Amino acid sequence: MEERIKELAEKIVQQLKENKIQEIKENVDNLYPSEFAELTEYLPVEQVVELVRLLKDDERVALFLSELNRDLQTGIMSALGKEKASDILEVMDVDDAADFLGEIAPHESRELLELMPKEEAEEIKELLRYEENTAGSIMTSDFVALPEDLTAEEAIKKIRELAPEAEMIYYVYIIDKREKLVGVISLRDLIVADPQAKISEIMEENVISVLDTEDQETAAKIIADYDFLALPVVNKKGMLVGMITVDDIIDVMENEVTEDIHKMVGSSSEVYEDKLIKANSFIRARSRISWLLICMIGGVLAGSVIRFFSNTLQNIVALAFFIPVIIDMGGNVGTQSATITVRALATGQLRMDELWQNIWAETRVGLLIGLFTGVILSAVALIWQNNIVVGVAIGLSMCITIIISAAMGTLLPLIFTKVGVDPAVSSGPLITTIIDIGGLSIYFSVSILLFKFFGNS
Repeated sequence: MEERIKELAEKIVQQLKENKIQEIKENVDNLYPSEFAELTEYLPVEQVVELVRLLKDDERVALFLSELNRDLQTGIMSALGKEKASDILEVMDVDDAADFLGEIAPHESRELLELMPKEEAEEIKELLRYEENTAGSIMTSDFVALPEDLTAEEAIKKIRELAPEAEMIYYVYIIDKREKLVGVISLRDLIVADPQAKISEIMEENVISVLDTEDQETAAKIIADYDFLALPVVNKKGMLVGMITVDDIIDVMENEVTEDIHKMVGSSSEVYEDKLIKANSFIRARSRISWLLICMIGGVLAGSVIRFFSNTLQNIVALAFFIPVIIDMGGNVGTQSATITVRALATGQLRMDELWQNIWAETRVGLLIGLFTGVILSAVALIWQNNIVVGVAIGLSMCITIIISAAMGTLLPLIFTKVGVDPAVSSGPLITTIIDIGGLSIYFSVSILLFKFFGNS
């Protein structure tokens, strides 16, 4: 598909030069929103704006814009002018419109809201009141909710009236007179039900919902665990205030994974999503320099450890040959354990009450890996240096380092979670730096002890 979109971009560039408006419209009208988003990657912003201006259907434009990154959305909306931008926001899904307005300057957001019809503007304002990354901030108010005293036949008639405004009608939520969520029924069950049956009799009363103030990751976990297409959102009073659809959750999960990956490799939180890869060199460097400075300080400390044991190195030069493999293997195992733990915490597979059980499990893994690699490295050292004590010292150091690295890689994310810090920051540069210092200390301490008792055999 990538090649096809690239060829289409080249064709559209040529058609823009030749002013073949009708051909451009036909080409763009046949695209899916995701294909349009990919097309924009091959075109400058000015030409993307030209394409959008050629599309007269505001709803189609809204669909296309909802797939674009925030910077491009802002650029296009600004170029189209406030009047046109407000028309597009009016037909855009409420949650997408709120996301966009939440990213731009407050005064620009207010101006656009003032140009919109009062009812639509109030819906968007309601979503904008929620804190970022909460369930309320990603929900939509375009859902179908019916009173519990309707019959199935009356409910279907009502749905026909409400359907054009709803983002999804697979689930129909049932509310009481106080607008509290009391049930849910699928559209399929409603259609096959007895027309005269009360929906309160056929609805599912055990409704799984999420609080509007809860973290968006909680909503994502519920949808993933129960395979829902949508999840109702309620306030503290139990009143239905919104709905989160599965497409919004996919975006949340993608953003959360991207955020964790950036944290794990030591990038700052300013440039998540696709911003880092498209940023200039200065911004890229600035986003990574803080953690690299910590690593550099860790490297200096590791150098101090080597300096502290410099007399040992002078007497047994062979130990220096194996420093890289000891610290590299320790860092690799520690990062693996940390990544597994962070992933398990993020997906809810690991609970805090399983803390010690998980640490013990990873420590056993470290023991098995340590024994296996330690024996191999010990044999290599023995053959290479023809010295039994050197071989045993290196093999034993490798084994101990890997055991401790596996335990630390598991323990650090759990400690960070316990104190309310994102566990992703404990992976990558931080854990590697800690293990480098610890691994060298173990290596030289074990070597000194063995040479003290067994000599340079």
